Amino acid sequence: MLRALLVLALLSCATACSWGTGSETAIGRVNDVQGKPRVFRGDRYLELGPGAGLEIGDSVITYSLDRVEVKLRDGTMLRAGGDVQLTIREYSYKGGPSKLRLTSSGGRYRLTTGKSFKGVGSSLEISTPSAIIQSGEADLLVEHDNDAQSMIVMRLGSGLISVRNQFGETELLRRGEMSSVSFGLLPSQPIPAEESELDNAVKSTSLPNR
Repeated sequence: MLRALLVLALLSCATACSWGTGSETAIGRVNDVQGKPRVFRGDRYLELGPGAGLEIGDSVITYSLDRVEVKLRDGTMLRAGGDVQLTIREYSYKGGPSKLRLTSSGGRYRLTTGKSFKGVGSSLEISTPSAIIQSGEADLLVEHDNDAQSMIVMRLGSGLISVRNQFGETELLRRGEMSSVSFGLLPSQPIPAEESELDNAVKSTSLPNR
C-alpha cells in the first residue's frame, strides 16, 4: 500500500513539475488540449498539455485538427482552433489598467477578456499582417485566411472592437457584427453575421464538451 502511494506521489510530482507549470513567470495555464499543440519558447518547441504554463514571449502553434484552451491569471480565456500562430507580447493585470498585446498570423481563435479588463484604461491589442485589432473588455473571434493576408474579425459579446490599418478603420459596435480585411485594403464596414455563423465560429475553437 505504501509503495503504491509513493508511486502516485511521484507521478503527481512529475505532472506538476513539468516545464512551466511551477514557474513564477507563468502568466497562464493550459486547461485542455486536443491533438498536439505546441509552444515555441526561446529556441525550443515544447508540446502543450493540460496544466502547462505559458509565459510572455511564447508562441502558441496548432495544426489543422488541434485545439487548445488557455486561462490567463486574470481569467482571460484563449481558445485556439487549427493552424494558429499566436504570440504573447505583453500582459499585465495588477497595479494599473490591464493590458494584453498579441501578434497573430494564422488560424482561428477566440479571446474573452477577464474581469480585470472591465477597468478604465484596460486595453487589448492584436497585431496581424493586415490590421490591428483593439478593444478593452471583449469577446471576439479572429479567423485568418490560409495565406494570412486576409482575415475576419467577429464580435461575440460586449465591448467595442476597432479594426484599423493605414488605409482606414471600422468599429464593431454590436454583438454579431463582423468585418473582413485584406492586406493593402481598408477594413470592410460591419455586417451582421448569421446566427449559424456565430454558432460555427464558437464551435470551431471549442474543445468537445466545453
